[in-house]
Amino acid sequence: MKLKRFIYPFYQAWTVFNFFGLMTFCLPFIVLPIMVHEKIGSRIAYNVFMKFWGFTFSALSGVFYRAKDRHHLQPGQTYIFVANHNSFLDSPALVHTIPRPFKALGKKEILGYPVFGFIFRYIGVTVDRQSLQSRKASFALVKEKLQAGFHIVIFPEGTMNDGAAPINPFQNGAFKLAAETQAPIVPVAIHNSRNVLPKTGWLLRPGTITVQFGAPIWPQGQTADQLRQAAYDRILAMLTP
Repeated sequence: MKLKRFIYPFYQAWTVFNFFGLMTFCLPFIVLPIMVHEKIGSRIAYNVFMKFWGFTFSALSGVFYRAKDRHHLQPGQTYIFVANHNSFLDSPALVHTIPRPFKALGKKEILGYPVFGFIFRYIGVTVDRQSLQSRKASFALVKEKLQAGFHIVIFPEGTMNDGAAPINPFQNGAFKLAAETQAPIVPVAIHNSRNVLPKTGWLLRPGTITVQFGAPIWPQGQTADQLRQAAYDRILAMLTP
């Protein structure tokens, strides 16, 4: 036990160095291709350098990812992925397990994160949830990216879950997007990410994060409210033992 307490601070320092050091190394190789040509560059950035970062960080830190029920995803189909949100490791978990480049919707505060904030300007869409104008602009941009063939990833809880409930109530944006574009929604349950890296502090521990994909929810004939409830129920069912 004493040996574990002695080693753990070194492990924490090692993982922080891996996380930000590898991300800093990969930053130009992720950003520059997208700046040159968004669609082709995103495939290069996503399939090579973002996955390289994720795989190397995982191998060096003892954090691993497993995809479950990915057979629900049809090649060539563009989806809106909606997932529960418990940890900073949810995003790299989705990079590992979603087979094509995606654009994630994130709150504007992400832009202030070291290194990742700069990368997110090119791989995601930010929104100021307190501003109606920002919400409308980000919705229009996400809709444009979806129609251009990018998957969209949204955490509909709006912020990280503190663990008081399995999932918090969902906001409506992802489901309004599905109703307007008729793009199918894939409910996603991310298991164990809070145990590997809790919301507060950098208290990383080795472990496996499982990303479970539900069957797509097709929006034809359904309202945004109905889609929201269906996605919530499916994710809750996947999270419940």
